[in-house]
Amino acid sequence: MTAVNEPAVMTLPDLTAALTRYRAGLKDLTDAGLQRRAAEVAALPGWYADELRCLVDAERESRRTATPPATPPARSRVLRVAAGAAVTGAPAAALTGRALAQYAEQVPQVLLYSPAVAVGLVAAAVGGSWVARWVDDHRHPLAEDVDEADLNPLGVELLARVRAARQARGEVC
Repeated sequence: MTAVNEPAVMTLPDLTAALTRYRAGLKDLTDAGLQRRAAEVAALPGWYADELRCLVDAERESRRTATPPATPPARSRVLRVAAGAAVTGAPAAALTGRALAQYAEQVPQVLLYSPAVAVGLVAAAVGGSWVARWVDDHRHPLAEDVDEADLNPLGVELLARVRAARQARGEVC
């Protein structure tokens, strides 16, 4: 029987079993839970914490390599939307143009060129999204480097956490 003030000593089989249970628990976590777990073990000191960080990093790497991206790249999505709009809009515009061509003297000339107008509207929408993204990038530029001495205590603490997390992932700080 051990005294109350004596530290508990874990044997190698106990440590191995604990690491195995920890690894098994990582597989059940969501990606957000895994990120939270990585942040929890990032600042822990000691050999055991190094092993936990290695397990978390291995699980993150296995998830990254095992699952392909679920969504297609943004450019292909924009092209598919534009192509879909052109394909569905062109027949309707052509039929409307033919119907209106019978009454050409009664219809303004702009409506006779409706397929070109439809393509122009799609091009304007795509161009507008590009302009909006460009304006947003220029309104909210990337962060600028700041001297560590200029940070308040909260900023210093946040910087220390980020550095600890990067070191836990093996990045050079």
